[in-house]
Amino acid sequence: MKTSSDKIFIGTMSGTSHDAIDICALKITNQISLLNFCSFKYPSALRENISKVIQKQELSLDMYFELDRKIGLAFSKSINKFLTQNKINKKNIGAIGLSGQTLYHQPKGKYPFSIQAGNPNIIANECGIDVIGDFRNDHIKLGGEGAPLVPEFHQKLFAKKNTSLVILNIGGISNFTFLNGKNSFYGSDCGPGNALMDIYCQKFLNRPFDRNGKHAKNGVIHSPSLKKMLSHPYFKRRHPKSTGKEIFNIRFIPKQLLKRPSHDILATLTELTAICIAKSIHSLKQSPQEVIVCGGGLKNNFLVSSIERHINVTLTASDQYGINPQAIEAMAFGWMARQRLNKNPLTVKKNKGLLGTLTKAR
Repeated sequence: MKTSSDKIFIGTMSGTSHDAIDICALKITNQISLLNFCSFKYPSALRENISKVIQKQELSLDMYFELDRKIGLAFSKSINKFLTQNKINKKNIGAIGLSGQTLYHQPKGKYPFSIQAGNPNIIANECGIDVIGDFRNDHIKLGGEGAPLVPEFHQKLFAKKNTSLVILNIGGISNFTFLNGKNSFYGSDCGPGNALMDIYCQKFLNRPFDRNGKHAKNGVIHSPSLKKMLSHPYFKRRHPKSTGKEIFNIRFIPKQLLKRPSHDILATLTELTAICIAKSIHSLKQSPQEVIVCGGGLKNNFLVSSIERHINVTLTASDQYGINPQAIEAMAFGWMARQRLNKNPLTVKKNKGLLGTLTKAR
């Protein structure tokens, strides 16, 4: 009988950009090895439905359960295709670690919660593999905010003795992990990553995003709008904190900014992302010796240069460490699935506890 160290673990997620389903296969022994990674586009109609819910923040029970099922089926189809393409035998898989699609995130208040769609029971049944999920609400139950979930995994991948590092992930939302030596880690969301830039491009320019930041690069920052956005209460909260598109959606962009030329709008939104990331890094009591970047925002050269200008540090892409920048978050959920299966506690602030239960395949 194979032990969990002999098994392959599948990690899968769809982030706040909700553009695709990322899937990876991991082998975890004394080190974490990425065997395969692939990203599968959501069906366009399903992506549009998800976008409407997130942007309008309106969700009926009928719509939730319909989306929960449709997203579950989309994940199932993508996982099965991934396993076939990479010739992975299901018998060799320990479990699937699932981060579903976040529809609404409310980590504060008397009854904090995070609404995830992508029914793990459907995925387990369609794939014939055990599924482990709902990490965000389990994180909240243990005293966290349900995001970011990856700092402990970043520690396993990147921590170095006597070295201070920041791992910066730029997805729809940006987040960071601060690693101080081998044993100390700390993480928080910064604020918007690609979310505002992307939704503006999609709503007004009929393009998915500003490729390489070329459009923003030709713009002029509109200072009054930038100042107004930075005055939002979220930026005044202390770390650790989390956020999502319930705040950073199309309604967040000031109307006076939307009247400007498109390149000025994108230049201002790029500057907002760069500043909120820089403020987060500057809030650390110790300056990092290196900032390692992953996530889709790494492809935006103008954004990267804007961040470097604000922090006065050259950013290092994670692939310089041999780790695909696009794969790291999916890898984290495969690793978390193994942690839970082996009853290894995940750390949440000062609390420790086992995260949730195992969903059986049949």
